[in-house]
Amino acid sequence: MDYLAVKHTHMAIAVLSIVLFYVRSFSRLGSGAIVKNKLVFIGSHATDTFLLISAITLMAIAKINPLEQTWLLEKIILVVAYIALGIIASKQQKTSIKVVFLVVTTGVIALIGKLAVTKAAFVL
Repeated sequence: MDYLAVKHTHMAIAVLSIVLFYVRSFSRLGSGAIVKNKLVFIGSHATDTFLLISAITLMAIAKINPLEQTWLLEKIILVVAYIALGIIASKQQKTSIKVVFLVVTTGVIALIGKLAVTKAAFVL
């Protein structure tokens, strides 16, 4: 498989995943009707599944080990944090708490993007 094709596919899926995250988040701040849509639910999960598959494919093609590349390990940790924050945020009842989670999650998304672009670890 061509590395650049998989990389660009991964980037496009990442953008779609982020857009769907915000669609669901803003829907939860309002009526929540979009979140309840079966197509949005299935589409979000399918998008995230393809994002994971493309990430694993990229690591395999490039022969990158997250235990050797600290920036990638940090990115994986932040992706897990992003997922956890999203799950916790979706269960909140108060709008103010939902907004706080949205802001924090936006920061996590920004850090993931920065790691993807710079390939320079922050902490590890």
